[in-house]
Order: sequence, then structure tokens, then C-alpha cells
Amino acid sequence: MTATTPPPVKTTKKRSRLSPRSIVALVLLVLAIVFIAENTRQVKIRVIVPVVSMPLWAALTAMLVVGVLVGAFLHRQSTKRSDR
Repeated sequence: MTATTPPPVKTTKKRSRLSPRSIVALVLLVLAIVFIAENTRQVKIRVIVPVVSMPLWAALTAMLVVGVLVGAFLHRQSTKRSDR
């Protein structure tokens, strides 16, 4: 009597591929973070009337956040228009 072994089970791994758009976004995000990390000195910034003294990295981070929020808002508005 011979023992038979079951055939090997083929496993397929699904690789999640990043789209070119996602890769560009990630590269730009990394460049923004590096740029912010390199600029750490204190600066004076005029915000309409008052002059604020703060680290440059904080001002750059704030502007990055504002840019992301504006981009998200504009993207949301464009998708609402296309739904009409």
C-alpha cells in the first residue's frame, strides 16, 4: 500500500499596486516633509496685522495642512458637480 500525497495547493498573492497618481502624491508628501524638517529657524510672519514669531517648520506645516484641506474641498466640490 502506498501513501498518496495531495497535490500542492497553489496560492496566489494579490499584490496591491499603487497607481502613478498615488506614487506622485507620496513623493510630493515626502519632499514636503523633508523641506519642512530642513527649515527650523525662527521667522517673523505677518498675518494680516499682527507679526507672529514662530519656527519656520510650524509655518510650513500649517500651510501644508491648509493646502491639503483646500485640495480636498475642491475635489469634493468637483465630484458633487459631476453627480448632477
